[in-house]
Amino acid sequence: MTAVAREDVPGTRHQLQRRLRATVLGPRGGGTTRRRASDAFRVGLAVVVVAVSIPVMRANSAVELSIVRALNPPPAAVSWLVTSVFWLGSAGVIALLAIVGLLVPRLSAIRWAALAGVLTWGLCAVLGALLGPAAGRPPVAALAGLNAGYPVIQIAVTVAVAATALPYLSRPVHRLVSFLIAVAVLAAVCGGEALPVNAISSIALGWGVAAALHLAVGSPLGLPSAAEITDWIADLNVAVGNITRAPRQVWGVEQFTGRDPAGAAIELAVYGRDASDARVLAKLWRFFLYRDSGPTLVLDRLQQVEHEAYLTLMAGRAGVMVPDVLAAGRFGPSSDAALVTRVPDGLALEQAADTDLGDDTLDEILLAVLRMHEAGIAHGALGSDTIVVSGQGVCIRSFRRASASAPASRMDGDLAAALGAMAVRAGAERTAAAAARVLGADAARGALVHLQRSALDPVTVAALQGQKDLLPRLREAVASGAGIDVPKLAEVKRISWTNLLFAVGSLIGIWLIIGVLAGAGGSLAVIKGASWGWVALAFVFAQLSQVAEAWALLGAVVGQLPFGRCVALEESNTFSSLVGGDVAVFAIRVRFFQRQGYDATAAVSSGAIASTASWIVKSLLFLVAIPFAAGTFQLRSGSGGSHKTAIWIILAVIIAAGIAATLISLVPRVRQLASRRIRPHLVNIWANVKAIASEPRKIFYILAGSALAQLVIVFSLGASLHAVGQHASLATLISVNTLAAIVGGAVPVPGGAGVIEAGLIAGLTSAGIPQDQAVAAVLIQRLFTAYLPPVWGFLTLTWMRRREYV
Repeated sequence: MTAVAREDVPGTRHQLQRRLRATVLGPRGGGTTRRRASDAFRVGLAVVVVAVSIPVMRANSAVELSIVRALNPPPAAVSWLVTSVFWLGSAGVIALLAIVGLLVPRLSAIRWAALAGVLTWGLCAVLGALLGPAAGRPPVAALAGLNAGYPVIQIAVTVAVAATALPYLSRPVHRLVSFLIAVAVLAAVCGGEALPVNAISSIALGWGVAAALHLAVGSPLGLPSAAEITDWIADLNVAVGNITRAPRQVWGVEQFTGRDPAGAAIELAVYGRDASDARVLAKLWRFFLYRDSGPTLVLDRLQQVEHEAYLTLMAGRAGVMVPDVLAAGRFGPSSDAALVTRVPDGLALEQAADTDLGDDTLDEILLAVLRMHEAGIAHGALGSDTIVVSGQGVCIRSFRRASASAPASRMDGDLAAALGAMAVRAGAERTAAAAARVLGADAARGALVHLQRSALDPVTVAALQGQKDLLPRLREAVASGAGIDVPKLAEVKRISWTNLLFAVGSLIGIWLIIGVLAGAGGSLAVIKGASWGWVALAFVFAQLSQVAEAWALLGAVVGQLPFGRCVALEESNTFSSLVGGDVAVFAIRVRFFQRQGYDATAAVSSGAIASTASWIVKSLLFLVAIPFAAGTFQLRSGSGGSHKTAIWIILAVIIAAGIAATLISLVPRVRQLASRRIRPHLVNIWANVKAIASEPRKIFYILAGSALAQLVIVFSLGASLHAVGQHASLATLISVNTLAAIVGGAVPVPGGAGVIEAGLIAGLTSAGIPQDQAVAAVLIQRLFTAYLPPVWGFLTLTWMRRREYV
């Protein structure tokens, strides 16, 4: 028996060592590392915090000074304790991490933590040299005797070392180190070693360096390896062998496969420490990009496992074949959460043989989706990988993104995803035939509304790269089989490239308007002393612009249009232009032409003719006027800011146009795309132009109306100048106004707000108008042409919608 005991001692000792290491260190995950999107988010957040904290430090805010007075100095009897806590939570934490890091194989934790400490110390030195020892904070009596230095190197280095090493450690050690650092920062503020904002900024500095290092070289998965799971899975009271890592993984959840003692296939979904980060970032991404942000956010790993198990069981109760849930809970020293399921032997839809995809199988896939919908369940990730074709039937797995009591749009998205995955494997015709057999007209219409790439799983989207026409063919075939028209696709994205471009343009416009108003103090005094008779005349001229645009609109179509409705349309476009720019104006005009009985092709070409004529007339007016006005322009030293702004805007427009022209000329794919998208419209527009040219008065209407619309705006600017005691020649006013309008229309700013103002002010000051008078005249003119008209423009648009004119 003694011999036996001696044989057991090494095994027992080895097991104790493994348990001890597992208590202190996090799961190794096979020693692999991963770069995480959350680290990029942390880097960005750290940069923002540090950037914002610098002006806050220089402000010496009353709130910060109040905190300092409340915490400092500590009572003399405990001052030694405060100092000890500060050193324990800084140098002590670094020493603790160095000792624990010796347990990490290949000393990887120590190596990367040391590098993070050195990088942080170097960055602190650079910031100290650039910002000064106190980051420009002015000295005040309340801070006498306190350390106002920035960065606080001891705090920043400690945070960087800890944040770099923590992914290698277990959750209890995480909590201990985080607690010690938090107490050390508080002690630093109490003991006068750091000011509150300095300490917060130093924490962000060290945190950002660690995140940047993780982003560059990766950090441990934080998930157990297959060997570790084999040892620990008994905690869930299930027996699984031959555990291997699944070939396809998703962020935050590690997926494994294995076999039970009876030889049945087992799947394990292990939710590690990244599960919450993955869910939060996915939710944020969908919230900003899509109108439907997906299922309810669940942060706790155990709750995520319970959520997936619950939805799996509910789908099974609804009559859908789903994996058998064997266990759900925490296991192992790191208390990772896992879901263990038994799946039927079969292949995923993407791997299934053609002989396994008979008509009955395709029908069964759609029936399974309909059963889930009857129970109010949306899967959220249906596709080629989550649909399993087995000998027992069609099995649906992976309910981690599922939701109960789901909205109809989400369930329609499920059906669309199933149709897309089926079409990739079985073809559009067979998929449409299955839809005709199983789906009713309403179900087919709901699916077709969402049948687009954003509703499909990544595997199906990748397969569509070589079948560009599959989705359009599938939509037409399913609609034909259901006896319905092909419905319009739902607008699932919250942000499009157009919206993003206009958002950026709006920010540019706001920035430019703020720049104009920032120096408008003297201009307001000029406006108060303005001649109100000229101001009234400027208002009248500004309102005539819409009448002239309506006259031009009469010449853009073949046939007759009611002039009063055209005036109302152009009046409403003052609001549309402010909201959506020239794109919105064009869309409203096209809709108006359609409501007046013109087909879609004629409506689009007529809208394009009206918009193009306006641009042509602007350019011709500028070319005619500039030779007469060129001698009046000169660069004035007192208005350099306005000139620089206008010059940069013009250069940006020219560069952007040059880049676009270069891409179209030199890149065959872009040239073909432009030809395919634009050429048909140009052909239609040219045909419409030839039809209009047969009536000379139509050409006169459109050219004269467009020219008159520009001239009355010019007269409004001239009247505004007279109102403030200044004047300029007609050629000068045409040049300034037309150039500002062209640049304002080319820049993606709704209504040209800010851009046009900057261009007008720069042009007038270059023509010899004093800065204050130029700003005052531009504000008066823009008030009547851009700021007030959208008010009655909105009311007019509402009236036209009620009358169904648009």
